Amino acid sequence: MEIPSSAPQLRSLDQMLSLADGGDYLPDLLSRIEANNVEMRSFAQQYSTTAKGKITITIDVAVDPFGATQMTMDDKIVGPKSPKRKAVAWMTGDGGITTHNPAQSRMEIRDAGNGRRELRAAE
Repeated sequence: MEIPSSAPQLRSLDQMLSLADGGDYLPDLLSRIEANNVEMRSFAQQYSTTAKGKITITIDVAVDPFGATQMTMDDKIVGPKSPKRKAVAWMTGDGGITTHNPAQSRMEIRDAGNGRRELRAAE
């Protein structure tokens, strides 16, 4: 079956998305993407790093023998993940955890004299 050349045709992804939910889906999607963009920018500034996210749009298409086409849109917007909390500790010989590195000798503060300094001229 030929489509008359005067019939409008969808030529872009946003046109396809604008059909869903009577035209309400695309503005909602764009609003949620914008909110995610703000979250990513805030994250990048807060943690002084690159924020990563992901936007996945799925369009399931079904066409019947008469050419009637049904499109079902779904999306997933994932913002940046908070950094994992980290700590540094060392394992002792008996399986305990300590904040002191057992391979590093302890530096004791010692008295270097009575606190008086002597100034000498270079010879």
